[in-house]
This record gives sequence, structure tokens and C-alpha cells, in this order.
Amino acid sequence: DDEKWTAPDRWTNDYLRRTAGDELLDVEVRESAAAPFGRGREVPMRLSEFLDRLEDGNDRHYLTTQNVRADVGGRPELMAPFLQRLAGDFPLRPALAGHLVPQNVNLWMGHNVDGSSSGLHHDYHDNLYLVLRGTKKFRLY
Repeated sequence: DDEKWTAPDRWTNDYLRRTAGDELLDVEVRESAAAPFGRGREVPMRLSEFLDRLEDGNDRHYLTTQNVRADVGGRPELMAPFLQRLAGDFPLRPALAGHLVPQNVNLWMGHNVDGSSSGLHHDYHDNLYLVLRGTKKFRLY
């Protein structure tokens, strides 16, 4: 058990608003709820506004991988600014990962009562998923 895994208990929408709600994100907007993820247009939006839309039942807006800043040597940061503000709620190297070193930390968030798919794809890094709310179905090949 990692003591720093407080996110599952803490990350209510109110907590996310208080902690990082003013952070600007790039949010994907799909043409319809049936459209696949990854093909919509991105719009800038504050985290608090995105959460408001989800609470209103909006199923077209989707929080996906965010751009990260690079240091003066061109090396990318580990996570986007809004996640840096939440980083005290999860371990950067969970015990489950052993000696693996994280390359990137992301958060995906959306609302779709009928289910949706990102389609068959390949991720370049190993992934560790933690589902905080709802369900997620994976098909691994």
C-alpha cells in the first residue's frame, strides 16, 4: 500500500476545483457523443469549467493528454501544470511499478453513459491505469 495514494478518496469535483480549477487545459470536443475520441478539436478551458460541463451531463468534452513544458535543455516535464498541483495525492513511483521510472503522468476524464472507445492503438510507454470513477474496459493484444 502506497501511503501517497490519496487521490481515490480526495478527488471529488469540489476538491479538483479548489486545488487546480483555475488551470488552463486543452479539452477535446467531439462532434457528437458517438464520435470516437482523438478526432475532435481541442479548445482551451479551465479545469473548473470542464468539471461544470461534466456535471451538466455533457458527453462531448473529454480531457486527454496535455502538453507539457520543456526545460532549457529541451527535456519535457513529467506532467502538465494542473497535475503538478495534484501531485501530492499520488506517488510518482508507486510500489507496484518496482524500479520502473515514469516517463509521463496523464489524467483522462469524460462522461459518456453509453460507453465510448479510443479505438485500437499502441501506446509508446508502459501504462498504469487507476480508474477513480465509473468503469473502463481494456482489450489487450
